[in-house]
Amino acid sequence: MPTPSTLRSLAPPPGPVKSLGSVTGRFGYAWDRFLGYARGGVAWERDDYSIFNPAGLTSATASETRTGWTVGVGGEYAFTNYLSGFVEYDYYDFGTRSNRFLSPGGVLFDVADIRERKSVVKAGLNLRWNAGR
Repeated sequence: MPTPSTLRSLAPPPGPVKSLGSVTGRFGYAWDRFLGYARGGVAWERDDYSIFNPAGLTSATASETRTGWTVGVGGEYAFTNYLSGFVEYDYYDFGTRSNRFLSPGGVLFDVADIRERKSVVKAGLNLRWNAGR
């Protein structure tokens, strides 16, 4: 079994994120065709982790679903009554949790504390159907 310092050197950064979701409320202020806003709420994340040996083979894996929180700010501009664009920054914090890494045979390999925080920038377009009604 590797020592904790060896484990840290073998472990890649956490990831990949299998899914990320949130339920948020949004409040803001509109100036003519521009809306500036802040948002916040609860978030969920599903992660898979792997530890590789020096030969590049998987030594152990772990996975989990976490609940945390999110806050963000953004702006949206209405180009027409039907089309708007937005840019948004969101910060996600899922705290620190202990994860049990199991070898491919299902034997406990080690336990590691993993802290999950993410910064996400989103940009997009919104198309509104029947916006004139």
